[in-house]
Amino acid sequence: MHETPESDRELGNLGPHSPGFGGNWLDAAWESLSERNREILTWRARRETLNAIGTEFGLTRERIRQIESQGAKLLVRAQEIFDPNLPIKILEYLGDQSAVPDDVIAALLGTRAPAAATILLKQLGVQPPVVRSGPLIGYWSANPKALDAQLKALTERFPLSNEEFGQTAHALNIPPAAPLGVILEKDYRAELTELGWVRANRGARDRAYLWLRQQGEPRTVLEIANVAGASEHATRETMRRDEAFAQVRPEGTWALTDWRVQGADQRYANAVDVLVEVLRDLGPLDYAELRAEIQKRYPVGEWRVAQCLSSNLIGRNAAGLYDLAERGAEPIEDAEPQRPKHIQASGNVVGVEVPVTHDVLRGSGIPVNRWLTWYLGLRTAPSTRYFALGNGDDELSVRRMTSNSQLSSLRAQALSLGVAEGCTLVLLLRLDSNTASLRHACTPELCPAR
Repeated sequence: MHETPESDRELGNLGPHSPGFGGNWLDAAWESLSERNREILTWRARRETLNAIGTEFGLTRERIRQIESQGAKLLVRAQEIFDPNLPIKILEYLGDQSAVPDDVIAALLGTRAPAAATILLKQLGVQPPVVRSGPLIGYWSANPKALDAQLKALTERFPLSNEEFGQTAHALNIPPAAPLGVILEKDYRAELTELGWVRANRGARDRAYLWLRQQGEPRTVLEIANVAGASEHATRETMRRDEAFAQVRPEGTWALTDWRVQGADQRYANAVDVLVEVLRDLGPLDYAELRAEIQKRYPVGEWRVAQCLSSNLIGRNAAGLYDLAERGAEPIEDAEPQRPKHIQASGNVVGVEVPVTHDVLRGSGIPVNRWLTWYLGLRTAPSTRYFALGNGDDELSVRRMTSNSQLSSLRAQALSLGVAEGCTLVLLLRLDSNTASLRHACTPELCPAR
């Protein structure tokens, strides 16, 4: 003979139309338990220990476990009879929410007995979210680890102003009902200040950052230290070691690196540094991806990005993507540019017209067309070729860089020829002997030096 389960016998007089149903099957099932058992189950729902409950009610640990097991089975059996689709409905409602409050779940279940809801949810596999200190009692989730991951992602973005905090929490899908302030300060070493949220172990640095950003312009280290709550020396050293800050010279004030204030120490020495960092961070990229990422990190035009691709630190891999030469990418040599009229070549001899300018006479380097460096075999950057100048006592260098190509100073030789600003020189380079000579090429009657 088939034996009726004890839970079914207890539920036998409960149904949607029975006097004992009371309009809600979960409340009715809960009320069918003895008052003492309901009280014991309520203690367990509050996560009281078996020892504490045993002391209070004069019961053994084993007897408490039996009462807990029987009560849970009764509630689950009631659910199976009266609402068999409840597990699916609850999981659909929870979705990817990382923390849903007790009262919301109780309203969903239509119960006035929160302990009954807690016990039933655990039996159905729904758990409280778990943060660093343990389960977050009073909240539920289908993925107990989700809230911890969200809070870690949130604190990784610190420091944040109050407005940014709310926006970031929303973007990370952190439910507004979660008691974020309490959890963050207790478990995630975060601190709410008048400026916003900071990391407790980097509070002085983060307060300095938020305040300086709020000011919007460079400030003295004393002003920053007063807000940061640290000494001038400690504040200066903190900012000096932190890439987010830059010292403005010669004033000695401090700014945020992102502002790119003139005279401030910058994170990147040049655009090539950015290009190398991007490829090191992200791996091989096509040109569009590479350009977009460089311009995201550094204010530079597309023409400058293209120039940087001639660096001998960069090349193309077998798949045609840009990558670092140190990872085996083949450096990209310049294609032959169009030869300008002021440069002539015949075999191993190249002649270059050099206008005498104020910069030439003061000893500056002299920009030259890229065709010259290409013809000299300088087809990646940086690369240099040297020529003995005059009697061999002086040396001329021709240098190819990513941004330009240039000759070294010709000041001494130009002055020895008696030229003046506005004159024309011709530089002759002999490639077979790596020698160079300089001539005064003005028509006598039109020479500015006469």
